[in-house]
Formats: sequence, structure tokens, C-alpha cells
Amino acid sequence: MKTVKAKRRFTRRSLLKGAGVAAAGLTVTYVIGRHFVPILPSLATPDIDGVAWISVGPDGQISMLSPVHEMGQGSSLGLAQIVAEELNVESSEIKVSFPSTRDVPHMRFTTGSQAIALHARPVADAAARLREELRRKAAAVIDVEPAALADAKGGFFAPEKRFLSYSDAVAGEELTLASESLPTGTSYTFDATHENRQVGHDALQIQAREIVMGAPVFAGDILRPNMVYGRTVQAPAPDARILAVSDKGAGDVSGVIQVIIDKPRRLVGVVAETPASLEEALKRLEVQWDRPGRFSAEEVADRVDVDRALAKGDLEHSLVDEDVDLSSDWTVDLRFDQPILHHAAQEPRTAVAEFSQRDGQEVVDIWTGTQDIFVNQKKAAADLGWSTDRVTVHAMRVGGGFGGRVLYDVVREAVLLAQEVKRPVKVTWSRRDEFLADRTRPPSSHRVQIRTDAHGQISDWRHACVSGYVLLTELMAPQPLLSGMRMVMHDFGAARELKAPYSARARRIEMSDVDLPFHVGGWRSLGAAPNNFAIESAMDELARKLKRDPLDLRMQNLGEERARLRNCLTRLKTICDARPGAPGKGRGRGYACGIYQEHSYVAAAFDVAVDHQRRRIRAEHCTVVMDVGLAVSPDQIRAQIEGCAMMAIGQLWKEAAPVGDGGLSAHGFDDYPIPTMSDVPQFEIDIVDQGSTPPAGVGQAPIIALVPALANALRDATGYRALKLPINFDDIPGILDS
Repeated sequence: MKTVKAKRRFTRRSLLKGAGVAAAGLTVTYVIGRHFVPILPSLATPDIDGVAWISVGPDGQISMLSPVHEMGQGSSLGLAQIVAEELNVESSEIKVSFPSTRDVPHMRFTTGSQAIALHARPVADAAARLREELRRKAAAVIDVEPAALADAKGGFFAPEKRFLSYSDAVAGEELTLASESLPTGTSYTFDATHENRQVGHDALQIQAREIVMGAPVFAGDILRPNMVYGRTVQAPAPDARILAVSDKGAGDVSGVIQVIIDKPRRLVGVVAETPASLEEALKRLEVQWDRPGRFSAEEVADRVDVDRALAKGDLEHSLVDEDVDLSSDWTVDLRFDQPILHHAAQEPRTAVAEFSQRDGQEVVDIWTGTQDIFVNQKKAAADLGWSTDRVTVHAMRVGGGFGGRVLYDVVREAVLLAQEVKRPVKVTWSRRDEFLADRTRPPSSHRVQIRTDAHGQISDWRHACVSGYVLLTELMAPQPLLSGMRMVMHDFGAARELKAPYSARARRIEMSDVDLPFHVGGWRSLGAAPNNFAIESAMDELARKLKRDPLDLRMQNLGEERARLRNCLTRLKTICDARPGAPGKGRGRGYACGIYQEHSYVAAAFDVAVDHQRRRIRAEHCTVVMDVGLAVSPDQIRAQIEGCAMMAIGQLWKEAAPVGDGGLSAHGFDDYPIPTMSDVPQFEIDIVDQGSTPPAGVGQAPIIALVPALANALRDATGYRALKLPINFDDIPGILDS
């Protein structure tokens, strides 16, 4: 067996990495960017590495090593469909696997809204060039020109209808491919004249069969020889210190291997032979904590009070400062307040750590579901005082990310506990652990003021916002660097989509980002959902005040550069006009739209009904028009839209992190309810396929329109304007009438 060494050539944008082929396999590696992310995750889009291996083995099997972490968003399926399109096979024939830190030089932090956008074109170009190299190799087998070979499923047709498979092209040949030696290849995926057979069609989700059959695709499914179970006692607050620990017989519980108490590292944990023994021991442990920085709900509200901040003058950061007339009356002048949100709609975090000997030194293997395997690798190495090559993190499937899977916490616990007991340890957080250690979406308050002329044309627009930090947190940079960053720049996560898509003669858009006494971080769409909720709720109120059709008013105020959003609104209007809402008291329809990161366009409508008998409001129907450019995986797009709709229902009806006993007090779904199956509406989803436009992200964009569309539907049904989320049912006219 021969081993082929790969060549590398790094460029500013993308490069096709030379790859190794063992046993006559043919491998192409594509690397995007040149920036190697340090110990903290990178959320910026420029200069970010993404890696994808595409290989054809001697038997013709095509394999792809996914360049993105799979969080249920279907990005790995979309990339597999692109590879299948370029290589003329079915997407189900692509064998997709997920790398460990030992398999790849680097993978960037994965977010659902950027995975396809960043990787689709490079992967397509790599696969296209690979296809043409295979064509050249196949032509050499029968001594013809490559142009004489026509595409066929899994190979090529030669003159006289002779079929040459990919295995015929590579059999027995040792190949070293580098970008400068590969033939050029036109990507079928992005060729408007090519009829796509895989891209743009529904396909079975990657690992779907394994999930149904119970194969180990999630970290929770991992079983290692001699494995035991561990958990730690979560601190009640970010800066809490251990004062004292009372065992209370935890170490005497049958099956308990060890109780670990390490005050300097704020670690109190138990390792046991079974989960039942672990639970019993944890119940007996008593930990006294020093909890600095206690706070009340009123104190948090004061910190993000936009009117209080405006009373002191201009806000800290001015994003747009034009000649807005602040002295005259506004056509619409509204304040909106939005709460702290938890990452509740995902499975509990799990990590498995196993120490062993490899090449004469101690190493550790870690299995976990994460959005960044390399950050976890580096932090584990730092904890152990090791070089990173001794730590291998295996990427497992994640049941929802939403920015909440960047944490190292559960991996840290598994590594430290496994190191103590010298056996593989699985740590699975309880739901209470999830709430205690969560990095929440911060609260925010908004003042939106709009002035129009007599024809409804916006003349002046002002949006002032105060929010906690979203990206400028301890996950982005260490202190004191973080403090310096906060002094010179605004939190670009909290400010996302603060600028409305509507035209105005003059705009003033300003914000302040404030420190909060609890952990905060990224959440689905970052600040875009709360910001656009305020924008689209105000636009809906504007239409009502002017007695205008809410869709027509929006389209009137969109500039020519917003043609794609206008198209979404036009299609939404056509769909909704063809399906009138059910008549009757307590029924209503609301609309909203938005643009996410200038590449994903969405327009949405909700139909709601007040259920007097059950004394509740039900979202009956959800209509969404979505334009994300080339729609690689329509079924996955629909799934993401439906998931966003359920999270929108949660935000409006139910979700808010309670504050009590000096801190965030939610410990489970009893005090932090989320939507259930009974809340699911009917869906009508129209996907605008822009085949010649590169694909954009869909994971985060829909929610920015769905939350205000639902609020606007409630306004239409009851007259109640949701100014503070979640809604107070007691304030809704008619909801408590029998």
C-alpha cells in the first residue's frame, strides 16, 4: 500500500488542497481562508478556514468529510447534494462522516446561517475539478481525449457507449493532486443552464437511518469499555466560589467510585458506576457558595431601560446619524421590552472523556456535540497542561445549537473527572444544569419612532436600543482585552439588523450595550430577532394608524435595492389573498418581513384565533416566503422555518427567564415553559429558488420575521399590541371572557 503526501497552497480566499490517497483512493481537500482561529471561537465571516475532503476509493465509493458540525440544520446534507451533483451520483450514495481534531488541520466555528453560504461554492468547485480529473484519468485508460467522454451516473460514457466507472479511472493508481495541477471544471451546481438532479431536491437527512436505529451519532449514545458516569455540582452564579462542602454520605452510596472536591478549580463532582448511583450521591452532597453580585428583576430592567438612557442624552453608539427632526410629533412612537431567554429547546449537553496511551504518551479522546471542536481541544489541553496534539475531540451530532453549543463546560467536567478516576467518564447535564450554566440571550428595550408624509412615505426614522452584550463576552475574548474591545466598539451581535430595510429621508439609529450580572451570549439570530420585532411591530402599527394595507405600506417604503424582499412580500400577499382568514371575532392575521445579514430574505404571516373555551390564543396557520438564493435542500429549509416558527410562538406566548433569590431562577420547564406539539400550526412555505445566486443561510433568518408576524396577528385579532414579551394574557381584551 502506498501513501501519498498532500501538497498545500494557502491563498487569501480559497484553495484546493492536495490530498493523500491510500490504496488508489483519490482525495481532494478544499480549504477556505487562511486565518487559524485561536483558543476562542471566531464569529467573523472573513478569513475563516473551512475544510472538506471528497474522496473516490478504488471501488468507486465517494466519501465526504463534512467541513461543518451537524446541528440538525442539514448543512452536511446540502454539501453532500452539491458533491453528488458535481459527480453525477445520488446524494444517498455519498458517504458522509464527521471529523475529529486529528483528521483535519482546522474547522471554523459552525453556525447554521453560514455553513452552506461559506462552503457551498468551494466544495462545488473542488468536486467539479475532481470530476474533470476523473474524466482525464478515465480517458487515459482507453487512450481517448477527455472531451470524448460524456457524463454518466457514477462514471463516463466513452465512444460506442462503453461505460467507465470512477473505480476504472482510479484503480491501482497513486495520485497526488494539488490545485495547480487539477484541470479546470465548471460547476454544475451554479450553472444556470444545467438541470440539477440533486441540488434543489428533497433528500434524506444525513445519519437519518442511524438516528432511527439508535446508532451512536449523539454524544449521549457513546459507550466506551469500562465507562462510568459523572457529574458536577453547578455553581448558582457565574462568579460563585465554593465556601464549604459536606459529603453527607455521598461517598458511601453503593456504586460511587469517587467524590471529587477541588475548590481552586470550583469543582465538586461524583463519579459512579451507574446513573442511578450518581443521582443519589449528588442529592446528598451539600455545597455552600459565596454568591457575589446578587440582583433583582427590577435592577436588570433598569440597566436596559432605553427611555432612562435617552433621558441622559445620546446613546453610547451611533450606527446612523442623519438629520432627523426630533422636535416634531411622530406618526408612531412605541417602546418595546424583551426578556432574558434560555437555550431550552435542545437536548442536554454530554461529553465522554477517555485517557489512554498512544505513541508512548498519555492522550485523551473526547466525544461531544459542539459548534467548535478545536476550541474544546485547546481548552482541554490548557486544563491538562498538554500540547493540543495529545487531545482529540470527536465531533458528534448536536440536537440544536442556536449559539448555545460553544461552551467548553461539559467537556471540562468530563476531562477532569476522567483524569481523577482513570476510567472513561460520561457526563450528561441535567436540565437543571442546563439552566444554571446557560449563556442566555440578554434582555433589551427599544424606542422606535417613525414619521411619514400624507402618502405614507417615511420621512424620519429613529430606533434607539439598549441591550446586554451578545458577542462581546468571555467567549469572544479574555479580560482585559474584552474590556478594551467594549470601549472602542459596539456589540455587533446585539446590533444585528438594527438598521431597518426601509428607506427614509433621515435616520437616527443608536444603541448602548451594558454589562449584566449573569452569563449572556449568542442566541438564534443574535440581536436580529429582538431588533426586527421592534421594527416590524412599529411598521404594523404605522399601517393601522394610516389605515393602509400592511404589506402595501412596507413595499412602498422599500428602495429599489430591496427587490428580493419586495418579491417575497408580493408572493406572500398573493398566497394570503388566495386563502382568506377564517371570519369571526377573535381571529386575526399579521405580517412581517426582514433581511438577515443582507443575503437571506423572508416574509411571513400568522393566522391566530382566540380560544375562549380554553382561554388561550392559538396560532392556527403560518405562511412563509423565503429567498436564500440557490435552495440546495428545500426540505431542510422548510424544517428550519418550522423550527423558527415554534421558537417564535415560545417567545410571544411563554418564554422569559425568571429572576428570583438574587439571580436567574429557572431550573426546568415548570418555571420556563416552551412550546409543545399542541402549539404547532399548519404551515404553508414558499421557497424562492434563485438558482444563479449563491446559497445563503436559513437557520436564523426566519425567526426575525416570525415573532413580529405573530404579534401583529394578535394585534389584528384582539387590538392588543404586544409591547413587552412574553405577552401578559390578562391584558388582552376578551381573552378571559367565557
